[in-house]
Amino acid sequence: MTGTGPGIGAMRDPKVVLNNGDDIRVQIEKIGTLINTIGNEGREFDVIVVGSGCSGLTTAFVAAKHGLRVLVVEKTRWFGGTTAFSGGGAWIPANKHQPSIQIEDSTTEADKYLRNVLGPLYSQDRIAAFLKSGPEMVEWMEAHSKVAFKPVPLPDYHVSTPGASVGRTLLTKEFDGRVLGKLIKDVRYPLQGLSAFGTMQVDPTALPKLTNPFGSIANLGYSIQIVSRYIRDLIAWGKGTAMANGNALVGRLLASLQREGVQLWNNSAALETILEHGRVTGLKVLHGGHTISLRVTKGVVLASGGFGRSPEAQEYLPHEWTASAPGSTGDGKRIGLQSGGALAPKNPMNGIFAPISLLKVPGKPIRRYPHFAIDRSKPGSLIVGPDGKRFENESAPYQEFVSTMDRKGIQEAFYIGDRTHLRKYGMGMALPWPYPIWQLLRRGYLEHAPTISALADKIGVPRVNLERTIEQFNSFAATGNDLEYSRGGNAYDRFYGDSSVKPNPNLGACQRGPFYALRIYPGNVSTLFGLATDVDAQVLDSKGHPIAGLYAVGCDQNSVFGGAYPGGGSSIGPGMTFGYRAGLSLVRSKQ
Repeated sequence: MTGTGPGIGAMRDPKVVLNNGDDIRVQIEKIGTLINTIGNEGREFDVIVVGSGCSGLTTAFVAAKHGLRVLVVEKTRWFGGTTAFSGGGAWIPANKHQPSIQIEDSTTEADKYLRNVLGPLYSQDRIAAFLKSGPEMVEWMEAHSKVAFKPVPLPDYHVSTPGASVGRTLLTKEFDGRVLGKLIKDVRYPLQGLSAFGTMQVDPTALPKLTNPFGSIANLGYSIQIVSRYIRDLIAWGKGTAMANGNALVGRLLASLQREGVQLWNNSAALETILEHGRVTGLKVLHGGHTISLRVTKGVVLASGGFGRSPEAQEYLPHEWTASAPGSTGDGKRIGLQSGGALAPKNPMNGIFAPISLLKVPGKPIRRYPHFAIDRSKPGSLIVGPDGKRFENESAPYQEFVSTMDRKGIQEAFYIGDRTHLRKYGMGMALPWPYPIWQLLRRGYLEHAPTISALADKIGVPRVNLERTIEQFNSFAATGNDLEYSRGGNAYDRFYGDSSVKPNPNLGACQRGPFYALRIYPGNVSTLFGLATDVDAQVLDSKGHPIAGLYAVGCDQNSVFGGAYPGGGSSIGPGMTFGYRAGLSLVRSKQ
């Protein structure tokens, strides 16, 4: 049509305007968007979950399994949150899997341990709820969902504290992502360094086979099998579908939600709750380019992953760098406060700390790698400050290691390893042989030099200091006794060492050139400070009263441990446990 007659080009609507300049295809698309928007207005669910990390997905599954209509809204394209970046460990004392590794545990011992570790941060009601429901959550999820855990003999982080035990950290079994169908393409990618060639993942226990493919016929066969599958996956799916670590946990949860018919919306940002007479009765969401109002009969669950990527994070954390997911910008905290919720008192430590290395690729966001323990605990490596001297046990738990960096004012440190260490164990994003590292060298992620003195000049630390440090360190390695920081002196250190190295699995001489250096910075992987909640994860107001229909789980609620970190998975374990309790509370709640 032409002119100003009463054709499609002349139609007007308050939500969409179709102009004469549009061709028919564009006009049809706009009409479709309008119809979709009108169709979403007034849509009703029993539960809406904001965010798609493990805590929110657990809440969603519990609610859906009990017959509730559930929607999950994820702000970014990618489902999985920071969980998908993580190792996927969940700290659950007295869990059902400990006896299989000959560990007898009890909630009494766990409570004793937490009282000693937390001190004045100990919260009687919430700790009791966590210890009671954690083991229940593991059993119930394994019985009703596709979630499957496995034990690992990892000691608690404060190994000499009364009540400490082993095996409280549960890992997730590998998962075949092909079960997800097309949804696999929308699962957040694992971190570079926790996968090879982009998205090729394997269980950590299989790494020795892949890094020594010619060590045996079995190793070679396994390596060929893994690589062959990855190539087939790339052709069929555009990414690897063998999921491990936190990616496997996300995959298992998403597959469970698919089976229960839960709606999953990505690229959908939660804006604000709808309040009626002090109760949350709905949520406004930016979806498909339009703001839509959704009704809820039971409640809204805030599970947006904390605020590690927001500018205000540095008001609570002393770090410039975080490895939390890009979408973790504080939506849950903001929405909770706007709805009448209150923040808990600040914690002494408001985040999960970890040393972080950075890969800068021109024209792309800076990639971050958190050095939890796998690489820096292995023999043949050490970490020095700007003065070329060691400052802490390199195998210490990540929370403690970065706390030392903060306390000593170390803003940049250098993780140093020799050729043997790099080729056998890897260093951050630089994976072990035979994975190529030339691009990481070219981009300055790794520095290398033929001698220690030349390496010192390259990274700008005093040559004499670094040479003396290496000489002393190598003497410790020869005897197996670190006289400076007792590296390898406890069960936690030794768990992440190399048991084939004697007499100390964490100590080995750094002596075979070329030598490599990797810059690391004090950082964090998530905030642990958030909204005040009760034992069922209901958000509390400033007077301690629950806000009807509003919950916060994961890193949107304040840490049950007050920011302390008793063991590996002290975020995921409580996140899933209070997600489980929140789900049951929603099922019980009256309309």
